[in-house]
Formats: sequence, structure tokens, C-alpha cells
Amino acid sequence: MFRISAIAIVVVGSAALFFVNAADGDLTVAKAKRLISDAAGMPAEELRTLAQAQDPAKFQPKNGDTLTWVVLNYAPGADTPKNPTSFKFLEETINPAKLASAISGPKDMLGKFRSTSTVIQPEYITDCTCKIDGNTATGTVSFNVEKLYEGKVDYTARKKDGNWRIEEFQLPDLKITIALGAGGKWVKK
Repeated sequence: MFRISAIAIVVVGSAALFFVNAADGDLTVAKAKRLISDAAGMPAEELRTLAQAQDPAKFQPKNGDTLTWVVLNYAPGADTPKNPTSFKFLEETINPAKLASAISGPKDMLGKFRSTSTVIQPEYITDCTCKIDGNTATGTVSFNVEKLYEGKVDYTARKKDGNWRIEEFQLPDLKITIALGAGGKWVKK
């Protein structure tokens, strides 16, 4: 099926936050969208470093296995559903330049790309739910990049010290869970 060669991806931008806290109050869908986008991503600078690496297979992102990193390195197995909903490319042949442009996101008013490269840019979110139970929120985010990829991912956020942050992503039909581990690094389970 698909496997993206990270060496083929060239991304521009600057360093990024790996996740953003939404201060105070309830976690709204609008706050969740911002948190999801950033938590799913990785610093654009890391993707540039990866693209220029002598041996991309040895590259290890500093922030661990973010959702974007996991998707870019995903190689379907024999038991992978033929039409997964968690994440799928929409064309047989993946154009690396289009993919790099999509995860870089649109340029700002100054013509610069965002500092976070993510498969779930806020503009790509087509639906987002958020159910709060005390200091935990769960929901699903759906996203689509026309003629490139689409997905539907479950997330869990927790409120700590008055701030919300995304702590887990699940891609159920691909049997992948990505959790925020010790030291703020993402770990694929």
C-alpha cells in the first residue's frame, strides 16, 4: 500500500510548540481544534532536518511519535482494512510536494509557513466533537485535504493546573494509539 519516504518531504517554517494549552474554563470545540492541530504536529524545522539527513532511517524526532510522524512513517500490514477511516491517502500515487505543502499549512499574511507541520491543520478539520467529564475531555476530529488524504481520529484531553492539553490520539481501525508520555514526548503504543 502506502509508505511515505520522509526524505522526499521538504517543509519550510520555524521551530514550533508541540502542544498548546488552552487556558481556563471548559474545553470548547474551538479550543479543541487548536489543541488538536498543534498536538498532532511536529516542528517544521524537524521536517526540514529530516529531508536533509544523510540517513533518514536513523532520524528520531525530538518530540517522539507525533500523529504526523506516525502517519508519515505508516506502512500498512496484511490485516490493515482496505478502506480505513482513521487515515487514508485518496490517490494511489502520493505527490511528495503536495503532501509537504499540505502539512506545512497555508502561509500567513507575511508569506511564512506555520511553525508546526501537521496533517491536521485547522483549515482541514471538517468536524470536531468534545465531551467533557470533569477534567477529561474526549472526542473525534475529522479532517480532509482534497485529493490528498482524509481521516477521523479520536482524542483525549485532560485539564491540569487549569489548562487543557491533548494527551492521546487513537486511530481505531489501524489499531494505533499515540499517548503523551514522560517529558512531553509522544509514544506510539
